[in-house]
Amino acid sequence: MSMRTKKRDKWLAKACALAMITPASAIAVPVFDNWTADNGTITPDTGAGSYCGSAGVTCTTLVSGNGFLQQEIQDTNDGATYIQTIITDTDAGNTGGTPAASLPYSDESFIRRNQTSGIMSQQRSSEATGTFNFSTTSELYTGWASGTGFKPSGKGNTNITQGFTDTGTAVGDEFINSFDLRIDIDQTTSAVTGKTMSLRQDVGMGDGVVDNTTDVQSFLVEQRTGTLLTAGGSLTLDATSATNGGTVTWVAGDDVMVSWIGQTVNTASPGVASGLSTFGFEGVTRIDQSATPVTTTISTFSTSQVDIVSDGAGGYVTPYDWDTLFGTAPTLPSLPIPTP
Repeated sequence: MSMRTKKRDKWLAKACALAMITPASAIAVPVFDNWTADNGTITPDTGAGSYCGSAGVTCTTLVSGNGFLQQEIQDTNDGATYIQTIITDTDAGNTGGTPAASLPYSDESFIRRNQTSGIMSQQRSSEATGTFNFSTTSELYTGWASGTGFKPSGKGNTNITQGFTDTGTAVGDEFINSFDLRIDIDQTTSAVTGKTMSLRQDVGMGDGVVDNTTDVQSFLVEQRTGTLLTAGGSLTLDATSATNGGTVTWVAGDDVMVSWIGQTVNTASPGVASGLSTFGFEGVTRIDQSATPVTTTISTFSTSQVDIVSDGAGGYVTPYDWDTLFGTAPTLPSLPIPTP
């Protein structure tokens, strides 16, 4: 056998060995919420699919207490060593273990040894009292944690999600608010390179005494910019008696904001069963990436069509338009407003 043949066979053997690496060991990275709490005792998950249960990963407790755990994680797949710190409420969790994502409060972070900088952290808090519900989650991926594989697809370096719900004291008296913000940051200059913002508010306009089955208002804003506006597109709004409509076209990396308002109100006189008044509005603003940024804005409204829905022919019912880059096309909720 020639020297060249031996080298070729060794190369093929290495290639086959690499190809046989299981997906779990190849892609295992630190993840949040891989633990449970049982009356304050925190236990990392070690089952199939968990990080501490992955091949080549060893998790060792350093310090533990009621509502607290710090552990060292050694990952022989990439030679990394992490320190994970978990904090939750004293006596948190039910007997048998409550999943981390179901707890009212948690603070979790990973730092990586022998790295110049970086952290992967998450804080979560929620409160539910009677008709009132509030939740907030923040995530941070910086330095080493900003790399591919650590930061989930679609996430920014900074992520904030909030929800607020008040179901009121009668049907149609609900207030629902949701907010999601994701920001990409240049790890060298700290400049913001991309952003997504989603804001939605639904209000049942009842008085809290008599059930309301007609009066509801919704407001939505969707914004995508820079690295988090990942594709080009366009929106065309029809002209109305008070707006010119028009078309906005953008490319990946631009700054585009879409807003929508929808409303139905019963304006009938006393004794008249119903006299619904409807109103819908959509606006689009685009700022390009030129040295002297140019802003383009279009808008439209309707007193007969509120929801942005498909026209069955590949477009949307006049006078609106939509692109799924900005999520699901908005429609007015029915009353009572469903809670998230």
